[in-house]
Amino acid sequence: MITRPNHVTKYDQADKQRFRAGLKWRMFRKQLKDKQKIDPVTGQKLTKMANCHHKDLYGDYEDLSDERKFVFLNVATHDVVHFFFLRSKPREWRKRILRMIHILKEMEKYAEEYYKL
Repeated sequence: MITRPNHVTKYDQADKQRFRAGLKWRMFRKQLKDKQKIDPVTGQKLTKMANCHHKDLYGDYEDLSDERKFVFLNVATHDVVHFFFLRSKPREWRKRILRMIHILKEMEKYAEEYYKL
């Protein structure tokens, strides 16, 4: 664990794993999942493997005081969120999403043509 000059603590994977193994995190996660029940992106029921995603990636990893900073996502959704957000420069994710929408619209067009046959 590293505390940076602006008082933001950076957690390595080992720190995160230790925290997630603790009772505080497991209880928080269960309560949040019991409330949410649905993946907000896909509208599908949360699976047993669903992830409790930290929306505030740069805040205190162990601060559970604000439920709005967390969202449950099914595994594939969680992977997509990380792919678009973490694998890009700040605000670059918007351009990636727009390009993805363009591709999906083209795919939809071809699918509609196929099913008209």
